[in-house]
Amino acid sequence: MRKIAVLLLAAAGVGLAGAASAADLGTAPIYRKAPPPVQVFSWTGGYIGGYVGGAFGAKDAVTGVPVTGAGAPIFAGPAASYNLDSSVIGGYTSGYNYQFAPNWVIGYEGETGYIGVKGASAYAGSPTSIATTRAEGLYSVWAARFGYAFDRSLLYVKGGAALVNFETGVSDGSAPGVHLDTMHSKYRLGYAIGGGWEYAFDNKWSVKAEYLYLGFDNNITNTGNLGGNAGTQVWTTTSLPGIHTAKVGLNYKFDVLGYFLGVVR
Repeated sequence: MRKIAVLLLAAAGVGLAGAASAADLGTAPIYRKAPPPVQVFSWTGGYIGGYVGGAFGAKDAVTGVPVTGAGAPIFAGPAASYNLDSSVIGGYTSGYNYQFAPNWVIGYEGETGYIGVKGASAYAGSPTSIATTRAEGLYSVWAARFGYAFDRSLLYVKGGAALVNFETGVSDGSAPGVHLDTMHSKYRLGYAIGGGWEYAFDNKWSVKAEYLYLGFDNNITNTGNLGGNAGTQVWTTTSLPGIHTAKVGLNYKFDVLGYFLGVVR
């Protein structure tokens, strides 16, 4: 009996000590789930998108007076000078951005779309002879972008190459037995330079506003015949104007590296 009493007293002492320790520790701590880390937006990634806007000639096109092979003018009068009417443009873009150090962004962007600026004028010495310049159909731009990001807002400059199809020349079929035609269509490679602003309103979607100048510092010389296929050979020269473009667009960003890694797996 004495041993049982000693064991009971020992157990009671341990219980009292545990209660005293618990009282000293106070209320048990409450553990809460840590908040998720704040996501930092990055411009790095590939993207595709579309745009719509307008275009117009930077200055007048000038088409020289047609001359024969011997250098004699076919008709008197100065060269025809005329502006190019404004046009709606629209198309799609694709590209890739890389953000570094930590707010600078470099990238590549290509765009392909429709353009339709054109103009025409009669000559003072021969009102039935019409000089025409058209930049109508698909055009393409390949350019590098360099910008500075203010979180989700990106200011950038852009420069590269532009390819546009021009149709130029002179036509006159009004006089009986006389036919003049030097109209030809040729692609011209020029340069593109400009800049814009892009804002990411979502981790995937962004909107942009952009100005781009398409420059063509060269002339187009076309040959033709006066009086039909067997007539006298003639030629005309057109000085090409630059083209101003302004557009707004919508882009969708995706993880190019993650996509290809997923395909490999």
